[in-house]
Amino acid sequence: MDPPDEAEALELASLIEETISDNVISNNDNDGVGGVDAPPSRSQFRSPTAGYSQRNNNNFRRSPRSSAAPPSASDNDQNNNNQNNASQYSTTYFGFFSRQALLLLNLAGVVLLLMIIANKAENANETDAAEKTFEVHHGHLSPPSSSSQSQHSIGFHEPSLENIYGANHYFKPKGVGYPNAPRGGLHPIYMVDIMIGEGNDDNNTAAEYYNDDYELSPYADERLKLTKEERITEQQEWKQKLQDIRDNYGYWDFKDDYKEKNKGKDRPVVDWATVVGEKKKLGEVDKDDFPKDAWQTDDEYVTNVLNQGKKLIKRVQDGIYEEYGWESADDQRNKGGIHIPDATTGGGSAVKGGVAWMYEKSFNALVKKLLNAMMTNDHFFVTLGGHSAAAGHGNNFHQGYMMEFQHIMEPVFDRLGMVLVSANLAQGGMGTLQAALAGTGIYGFERDFVLWDSSMTEKDGKAQDLFMRQALLSGQRVPILFDMGGGKASMEKIRNEAGAHFGGVSGGGLNPKFKNATTFNFAENKYNAACWTDRVDIKPDVQYPGFGGQASWHPGNWVHQSTARKISLLFLHAMDEALTLWEKAASSDGNPLDGKHWHLQSEEDTIRDTLKKANATNTECGKLFDFIPRVCTSPMKGAAEWAPRHNPDHSSIRSLVKPAPNGYVPGVIDIQEQAYPGRDPHIPTQRVFKGEVDVAAIARSLAPRNSKRRRSLSSTNSLGAYHGRYLDVDSVSDKAAAPGESKIIPGEGWTGKGHPAGFCDGTSNAICYREKSSHCLMSGHNDARGMMQGDGLSGWLVLELKDVTEGIFMARMESYHPYNSNKRTEGWKAVNNGRDDGRRKLKAPPPPLLPTFLFEVAVNGVIQSSWNSTEYQAQCHYISYNNAICVLWDDEQWPLKNEKEDVEFAIRLGGDGSRADMMALTHVYYA
Repeated sequence: MDPPDEAEALELASLIEETISDNVISNNDNDGVGGVDAPPSRSQFRSPTAGYSQRNNNNFRRSPRSSAAPPSASDNDQNNNNQNNASQYSTTYFGFFSRQALLLLNLAGVVLLLMIIANKAENANETDAAEKTFEVHHGHLSPPSSSSQSQHSIGFHEPSLENIYGANHYFKPKGVGYPNAPRGGLHPIYMVDIMIGEGNDDNNTAAEYYNDDYELSPYADERLKLTKEERITEQQEWKQKLQDIRDNYGYWDFKDDYKEKNKGKDRPVVDWATVVGEKKKLGEVDKDDFPKDAWQTDDEYVTNVLNQGKKLIKRVQDGIYEEYGWESADDQRNKGGIHIPDATTGGGSAVKGGVAWMYEKSFNALVKKLLNAMMTNDHFFVTLGGHSAAAGHGNNFHQGYMMEFQHIMEPVFDRLGMVLVSANLAQGGMGTLQAALAGTGIYGFERDFVLWDSSMTEKDGKAQDLFMRQALLSGQRVPILFDMGGGKASMEKIRNEAGAHFGGVSGGGLNPKFKNATTFNFAENKYNAACWTDRVDIKPDVQYPGFGGQASWHPGNWVHQSTARKISLLFLHAMDEALTLWEKAASSDGNPLDGKHWHLQSEEDTIRDTLKKANATNTECGKLFDFIPRVCTSPMKGAAEWAPRHNPDHSSIRSLVKPAPNGYVPGVIDIQEQAYPGRDPHIPTQRVFKGEVDVAAIARSLAPRNSKRRRSLSSTNSLGAYHGRYLDVDSVSDKAAAPGESKIIPGEGWTGKGHPAGFCDGTSNAICYREKSSHCLMSGHNDARGMMQGDGLSGWLVLELKDVTEGIFMARMESYHPYNSNKRTEGWKAVNNGRDDGRRKLKAPPPPLLPTFLFEVAVNGVIQSSWNSTEYQAQCHYISYNNAICVLWDDEQWPLKNEKEDVEFAIRLGGDGSRADMMALTHVYYA
């Protein structure tokens, strides 16, 4: 163990003196010297995107261990006073016995602090392993060896989330070499929840915590405005409801006793030091790579999981069938069935009845994907791209079918050893083109199942073809495509061309068949969205009694619910098939399951290679991008200022910006403070009617339990307005320009605007649009139209692009913003330091580009292009509604290098250096 640093030495001195003060110094000490400072409050706000080393701070760990906080400046002053007082007292009053007592106390203090330092070192080691786990999951590092096991791991198939709230904040330990689980969960939303031991923090306010007891009703939430009698009654009815579910449907009853039989030892996992080559990709190891006693090798363990899993799947299926009145086998097959046609039968409109369809080969691919995630205890990513109806406008965000699917299916994935991550990345008023062109930038690096739902805004096949191709070409995984209506023809072409897998939803919206609320009028109650529900802890400004976006063409919550049930039934059917296949294979070949049943890489590489070799000009995508067709065969990357988007802090244009010499990096100038932190309580008016089927509760059904845990809701920070952030100048790289090159210096006049407060990533953990000025705080929607804005005084915007292979850079540009509207340069008189010329036209129609307009482009410090307004506009193509895509760099010789290269790409508005030369970027695309 390393010796203590200066801060730890100060802690040592502080603890020793405080210990002396508590036990030796007389009671008439007037300096206020006393016990150790209280640790920071667990309810302090934290950024959901904080690094793992920060998020594993002791204040945010489930481990009961704690450590002393480093002293502040005032603490050091107090320590100096302590030393003086202790010295005077020692000189005047200490005798032999008091000196002995002092020595013993000093030794005790040293021992105490050494224990704390050792504990901190252990925590640091676990944090480092957690960070490596994060890197592994995203394909950057090899997983850690099985030699470093986490003593806090959740069992591979034990429930990692028990409460009805969702979503899954925990990280399932990896079955093939990821034993160290980051606290709070390895999840795109990076939310951190604090597990608190029994009896701790009992005085926390209702706004900060809710109880994680499975037996606690979400409608008895202590934040909701209820009388004591109402809360008691609600809790009693909830517990009875859970018991009725156990009696009628069953519950998850799996337990691994390996630790008990092996003196607390964790199950072994694959030692990645022994695994080489392509087998590391997606964890596709061979049977012999699994060590003895790994759960995948344990026949009894696997049999138990398969049995429990099939029971779980059946009870959720039965719950949905009962919910919609499909009681007979014929109804379940014809109305609630999944059709699996072969390639000659056709799908889509050719399928009559049922809830979904998928080609047989594609269905088998889905089964294999699920088995892959089960065998490796991996995440499974389900991503939706679409328009306003898909986004769920007119409903609360959590009522949209993607979040409803997450709510129902998350515990099923969890019990089977996976982590489900569903993301609704649809945007109102737009289609998918502006997001799909960014490849991994908006929809994420990992996607297993991608849904397209944009038939209202993208009726022709050109934009659809772009969406499908980029979904398959970019990222780590090759997803299965799923048509929500209107996209089958495009998917069919890709299937015939490259063997891509796809299916689709069948039929229209369905209404549940209530047992008790038989007179309920669905037509008159199309929506039940709410902007607010009464709470005891928050008193916001006036909230709207109604809810916006409830247009006739937007489906209401009942249609979204039935759509989610259809997708859920497809997955349940595939899961059941996966477990059946596993069961048969294990009976004949033993465990672990042979890789031929769950390895994906070979087939996925074939699909992707075929698409890369396509004649881009002849594709529907190539007809749309006839000015640069190779974007249709190149895996694209990108970044944006619009939301929602995957991992927003690392997928913004701002995240690519190279700092100015003084460390300035553009920030957001108009972001508001959030009204309150944490996850919202459930809205009582949206609960399942009394006596009706509650599918979510059935999916989460567990054995009764008495112990209680509590989890923090305060996982997100309260963001205030700021004009930019500054990095340490010493850490800013500034490469010297080569002879003959123009040295491009990043400017200080670019800034972001139009961004909502919160974390808007489209998952069920998103916390978005919680501004104090909002009149619909519980809407939950993620749609936002931010921008990166600059003008003639802003200087160079320099973006650092990683792994460029194709020599392509494009941007969605907005040149129509009013003159002088860049707040960053108000008052400036020259580049990076000017003043307002008084020509403000905020309410004027979109202005034309000025005659002096000049737009410059530089690559790696060399200016490539200088365009006047006519030349610039020739680079921009209006390829769909509200989408002007400008090609700023197209080097067709670049791919001949056949290598990845980091590139500095820069743009600048020149001309006469006027604030009237306005420009905004919302998306950038590169390859």
